[in-house]
Amino acid sequence: MGREAIAVCHWQGEVAEAKLHLDSKMLSLRGEMRVDIPRDDIRDVVLRDDGLQVVTPGPVLFMEFSQKDAGLWQKALLKKPPTLAEKLGVSAEKPAFVQGSFDDAPLAEALAGATVPAPDEASILLAIVMTLSDLEAASDLALAHPDRHIWMVYRKGKAAEVGDTIIRAHMRDRGFIDSKTSAVSDQLTTTRYRFRAK
Repeated sequence: MGREAIAVCHWQGEVAEAKLHLDSKMLSLRGEMRVDIPRDDIRDVVLRDDGLQVVTPGPVLFMEFSQKDAGLWQKALLKKPPTLAEKLGVSAEKPAFVQGSFDDAPLAEALAGATVPAPDEASILLAIVMTLSDLEAASDLALAHPDRHIWMVYRKGKAAEVGDTIIRAHMRDRGFIDSKTSAVSDQLTTTRYRFRAK
């Protein structure tokens, strides 16, 4: 996901063609030039006749673009990435019911002031899935409330007892389809499921 392009880039006296990738956290350059600029470090994005200048607290990155492409990239770089709460679709007006416990600061921040104590009061469901028994409980919750989306939150990486493949197979066997995925933090990721009426 994200915006991509190939451009001639100028960085710290080096000039090379690079593949650009912009996502919610980072502007990355790959190829002959390898640079990662966190979006939080981007102070300004200035249009020039021959491209776009990205101002950071350190070096300035210049990317050669046509005026049209430069304008599109400027808009994308200056657009504030959605918060995790916005990605999850939760707020005080659209609260979530959370099943399971977690110790994750970004998730706690996203859910602050946006949870309810019972699933019947929620706009969306969120299940913490670390074990197979968590997965069974999460699918039972989803089946009990088939009119609501459920986010399955699980650990990233190979060390996870329950990962994306297991969750997807389990949920599809019970009539659910995955409709969206989002990173939660360095440790966690999540996929949203909805019941697919036959």
